[in-house]
Amino acid sequence: MPDSVSNRIQTELGHWRRADWTFADIGAHWDAVEDYDSINEETYSYFRRFVDGLRLSNLPDNLHVLDLCARTGNGTLYFHQHGKVRSAVCADVSAQMGAICRERLHAGGFHNFTWLQLFDYPLPLAAAEFDAVLCFETVEHVAQPERLVAELGRVTKPGGVLILTTPNVLWEPVHALAAITGLHHSEGPHRFIRYGRLERMIRAAGFQIEHAETTVAVPGGPARLVEWGEWLETTTRDSLMPWIGLRRVIIGRRLANTA
Repeated sequence: MPDSVSNRIQTELGHWRRADWTFADIGAHWDAVEDYDSINEETYSYFRRFVDGLRLSNLPDNLHVLDLCARTGNGTLYFHQHGKVRSAVCADVSAQMGAICRERLHAGGFHNFTWLQLFDYPLPLAAAEFDAVLCFETVEHVAQPERLVAELGRVTKPGGVLILTTPNVLWEPVHALAAITGLHHSEGPHRFIRYGRLERMIRAAGFQIEHAETTVAVPGGPARLVEWGEWLETTTRDSLMPWIGLRRVIIGRRLANTA
């Protein structure tokens, strides 16, 4: 059986052991994921990345936005629907995800965007081009995250906002188990990143961290379980959640260049 549990285990172990990979490797993985939206539509934690990013960032309206690894366009569309996006560049490594993204945005009534395929560093974008950068569950998928975040600093205007989300490193075995059991798609080439390293790379890229929060105690399941998770998240936001929560949400403000 081609997609046996044994093969899935070997695949996930291969991702963990992998020391280096390219943009093309990431793109090939996401090109092969056919059930991305169908799975995530039923996963409570998926849409929380957009909800929490908007809630914590206090963005003004009508911005020129970069959505890095926009995948199927849900983030750009959500922020557009809330009045935050005037124009956008949706960039990704996956042509398959890009086709879905373009179709979704047009169907949602948003047409003032460009879709851009990424092949390597540096990103083919102008310096200080964007008012805001959306980087949802992306930084862990590149082999050189410091280099990627430095590029995000380069393309963000002074005073512009970075919204970056990424999984808590303690949840990496859970993601692998979900892929092995077929409950969720594989993360593909990736390496979850410790919070201290995240902070350092964001500051080194020229951002001041204005807010950081760990969200989502229960990623899905019956409504009562999710409601209990929301209660736990609210009551332990500053105590337990930074340790056990699924997702890191970091809001950065690009400092003016001092050179």
